[in-house]
Amino acid sequence: MTGSNPSRALARAASALVGESDLTHVLADLVADAAEVLAADAIGVLVTSPDHGLEVLSATSHKAHDLELYQAQSGSGPCVDAVAHGALVSESSADAIIGHWPDVGHEIVAAGYTSVHAFPMDWHGTTLGGLNVFHSTVPQGVDIPLLGQAFADIITSLILQPEQLSRRSIAAKVGRALSGRTVIEQAKGVLAYQETLTMDRAYDRLRELATRNHASLTDMANRILAEASRPAARG
Repeated sequence: MTGSNPSRALARAASALVGESDLTHVLADLVADAAEVLAADAIGVLVTSPDHGLEVLSATSHKAHDLELYQAQSGSGPCVDAVAHGALVSESSADAIIGHWPDVGHEIVAAGYTSVHAFPMDWHGTTLGGLNVFHSTVPQGVDIPLLGQAFADIITSLILQPEQLSRRSIAAKVGRALSGRTVIEQAKGVLAYQETLTMDRAYDRLRELATRNHASLTDMANRILAEASRPAARG
């Protein structure tokens, strides 16, 4: 069993991010798309609620809904752990699932699932929920960790996107994006001059430096410009 091409799911998610739509309907479509792409038997989503702890936001089936609800009520399970630790949690056998979460694990296995993955829904360092993926058998040819986290991130963005931005807010955001691009272009010019590089190679060099220094592209560009603007040391 293999997942489908993620192109349709990506297109649908992108359309929802830029258009007006019913969030509940969009989420239902998105978790269904995720199940198809990940060749999953079921998917559920838990989110943190200020008043009630974890709550079920969406699920592809009643069975998945009940498993998510059980986790929320018991405070145990793969999705609960993903939210608590902000990291991927997975087990790929019935024995491992039961061993990891004795009560919830028995329910997961009894439902017919022998592989589980739970992905954190993180927003700038705050985990607001988790995406739980259930398989009866592990599919071949599907990058579950990569695609699962991508869907978790898309769902997070859909939930937290503002309903509407004013024209001024839109202009400000576009302006910041353009400003960042200007800094990068200037840094490319500095690197091209300093290291005798083509502009294309200078951009590659900027990316290399950003990766090596664990910095964003804009931060690295600002560092380069700041260094270039310093007076040369006198001997």
